[in-house]
Amino acid sequence: MTPRWQRAALMPSWIRWLPCSFVYLTVVPASVPFRRSAWSDLVPWDDALWCDPGDVEDWVARSRQRHPRRDAAHAERHAREHYDWMVEVRGARIELFGEMCRRQDLPMPHTVEELLPCLSGFGLFELDHHGGADDPWIRPRLERDPLDVLPLSFEERELEARAQRDDRAVLLAIAVRQLAQRTRRRWRRRVVGTSVTGLAAQAGLSVEQTRQALGDLGEIADLGLDWRDRDERIRLTVPWPDFRLRFPFTELPAPEHAV
Repeated sequence: MTPRWQRAALMPSWIRWLPCSFVYLTVVPASVPFRRSAWSDLVPWDDALWCDPGDVEDWVARSRQRHPRRDAAHAERHAREHYDWMVEVRGARIELFGEMCRRQDLPMPHTVEELLPCLSGFGLFELDHHGGADDPWIRPRLERDPLDVLPLSFEERELEARAQRDDRAVLLAIAVRQLAQRTRRRWRRRVVGTSVTGLAAQAGLSVEQTRQALGDLGEIADLGLDWRDRDERIRLTVPWPDFRLRFPFTELPAPEHAV
């Protein structure tokens, strides 16, 4: 029988830490635990872990096509700067993930197949080899917090806590942008009426996290906040289209894809 598939419970902040291809391992059968063989036709086990940015000349060509009115030299310079920045962010992520593997005494994986036992070593998957070493039972634990799993120093823990707060602000911004897009008003500041509990559910946050993230967005994205009805109902004034251009994602992106 073909299994029904669903997204595993996931702490969104892992998107910042793990190789891009880990998303293959977030699609799991509805019945958990499951055998590794359930992934046989779904997971590209031999694929490389990190997204390939491609040839910089392709970036230049696409930039010229997207901005035909730009001076060719300006379009090329913009594309090359963007490419270099993305590659730098990607390289820093690879280096940081490798350092976490070293501290955990785990070999640095290079393929999706090698990634699964690596993530098991971090406690993000439970592998039970009882009844077959080549086809273990798998239980995802991707909902665990990086602060509870990674071998971080005190300073790194403080940075991660701050980064998680930023993650929640982005997740809430995505929810706000989706609501603002549904309004028919076309002027530059769109007004959205909603509830804190509704926003929290849409963003996948707690009510307390949502209140904090609303305050953060008010400061960094010029989001207007008008609290009503004992702080449950809220009216948001969204700067448009700047807000849409700043938060175009459908989910929290890996850092190099947010450049």
